[in-house]
Amino acid sequence: MDRLLAMEAFVRVVDTGSMSEAAMQLGIANASVTNLIRKLEAQLGVTLLQRSTRYVRPTDEGALYHERCRVILDQIAEADASVADRQTGPRGTVRLETPIAVGHLIMGPALAAFSLKHPHVRVVTTLNNEVASLVKRGVDVAIRMHAVESGDLVARLIYRANYVVCAAPSFLAQHGTPKDPAAIEPRACLGFAGSPSGHLRIWRFRQGARRHEIAPEGNLFFNSTDALMQAAIHGAGMIYVLDALAEQYVRRGELARIVPDWDTDEQTFYAVYLKTAVTPLKVRVLVDFLASHFAMPADTTPVPIRAR
Repeated sequence: MDRLLAMEAFVRVVDTGSMSEAAMQLGIANASVTNLIRKLEAQLGVTLLQRSTRYVRPTDEGALYHERCRVILDQIAEADASVADRQTGPRGTVRLETPIAVGHLIMGPALAAFSLKHPHVRVVTTLNNEVASLVKRGVDVAIRMHAVESGDLVARLIYRANYVVCAAPSFLAQHGTPKDPAAIEPRACLGFAGSPSGHLRIWRFRQGARRHEIAPEGNLFFNSTDALMQAAIHGAGMIYVLDALAEQYVRRGELARIVPDWDTDEQTFYAVYLKTAVTPLKVRVLVDFLASHFAMPADTTPVPIRAR
């Protein structure tokens, strides 16, 4: 039995809660993972996993063994990386997950620049608005805008953006351009609904001591910022979206900003990855590049977080 492979298989089964997911991440057959775990249990003389048709989870002994195995595997990875990095520089595959609109309009151009600087690092990017476990998805780095899943993680602030109000020039020519948020008609506002149940994004404005909020009442709502902007471009109404997402459309004259002298809500973007004894060089260079590319201030040192 390959003891290290058996330990890694066991750790991945516990992390993902799935024999098949562990097998996929390791690139071996499901039966091989099952066989490795059984041999490991036989050698240790204890049951490491409780199995049923619905779940796989560690026993008390398995939980303790999982913790010790992770330390050992991290130390081995650190030793390997310290030698490999000096010889070859960053290389390998990084699995990145990002929200859909952010991937299209922000991460796509940034990753094009990254690929030129680090041609030996392959970035496999999944555009997905769902927030789920990095481990279960086999994700190395995730771009997150809100709270992330429980567990020991490292979060690096890479970008800050603010919301802007925009509409197509044709819409404004027909309906007029509001000079103040109080003059914006809610029925002319297209909405972002984060879920079918209708979690609605409220438009918030600040100017000195003045405050104003708008709850959109237009006849179009989307859970996709891309779709929201396309509807606005085609003259359906006004929208409240992140400046970074609307920028190219404003620059091309397809959208025009409204009430630009008012402050709005801020949105932060983090690169989130697992906290381990050693962060793979391929992950470090990607996160460092993103922080540099978006020109964040110097206080963006990675910090361990325990997410809510």
